[in-house]
Amino acid sequence: MGVPALARLTADRGRAVLSETEDADRVIDACTGALRPHSLAVRKARARLATTLTHVPLRDASVNLLRYGAEVTVSSGDGVLDDYLLTLPVAGAGMFRYGDAEVLATPGRGVIIGPHREFEFAFDAAWDQVIVRLDRARVESVAAGLTGEVGPVHFDVALAEDVISLNGLLESAVSLVDSAAVEHRPQLIWQLEQVIIETLLLAQPNNRTAADPERAQPVSPRIRQAMDFMLDRLSDPVTVTAVAEACGTSVRSLQAGFRRELGTTPVQWLRSQRIERAHALLAGGAPGLSVTDVAYSCGFFHLGEFGTAFRSRYGVTPSAVLAERR
Repeated sequence: MGVPALARLTADRGRAVLSETEDADRVIDACTGALRPHSLAVRKARARLATTLTHVPLRDASVNLLRYGAEVTVSSGDGVLDDYLLTLPVAGAGMFRYGDAEVLATPGRGVIIGPHREFEFAFDAAWDQVIVRLDRARVESVAAGLTGEVGPVHFDVALAEDVISLNGLLESAVSLVDSAAVEHRPQLIWQLEQVIIETLLLAQPNNRTAADPERAQPVSPRIRQAMDFMLDRLSDPVTVTAVAEACGTSVRSLQAGFRRELGTTPVQWLRSQRIERAHALLAGGAPGLSVTDVAYSCGFFHLGEFGTAFRSRYGVTPSAVLAERR
């Protein structure tokens, strides 16, 4: 496992959006659609782009393989940013500036940037990269589930060594796309994204999970078992007693474990996951989908309660999110 293996898998399983494309406007449009708004400049007057972009969509994330084929500078555009970009270099070198931070990225030394500051990247002609795009709302929602607090997430730009553990998870997610397993259990991709984002939040220094050293540790097997049990039953009524029995522990021990390791209760954590799942479904805007269907499928059987909880988390109503995606 590693970035080269992930790059090969992405090239094999993804959709070719650009192939040796020379036209800068086409490159900007395609990369904006797959990643984020930006501007692009070729750094040598007579140089030509030969841009290749391969795209693998997940649920609230995507994995992309991008090579420009020339020395370029990529910088902030005019659009609204709503994502985090995790960049894993495959070849070449790139200087990343995000706000006041500057980091040189090379194979084995990746970066992550958020949606909060201006950015500029300068790449050499050999630069090749895997870019993982993560939805801002999903990252902040997972962080809220881990810490019990709502707010923006600011990561250190240079990736920590522990983030290498994401490579295997990302390979698993890309491998599952369009697989028979996902046809039978569509929530698998969503659950893998959950683990990917949690791992990133716990491994990469940031202003949320790193503030409490005890929370910045992987959860114990017992708590992970409880989380998986609840995730598999998001649409069903689930009691804390049932979760504790399934995990072979007492309600009191389970409650104490969640507070110690996640800073929340099992009920609050499950509610957060249900709201996240509802947001992902509504944002997908599948044909024929209704707010009622989403509420019931995510374990909310009182529509007023669902609407209040959803608006408290995301600042908009469920129907507004669904309408925006159609």
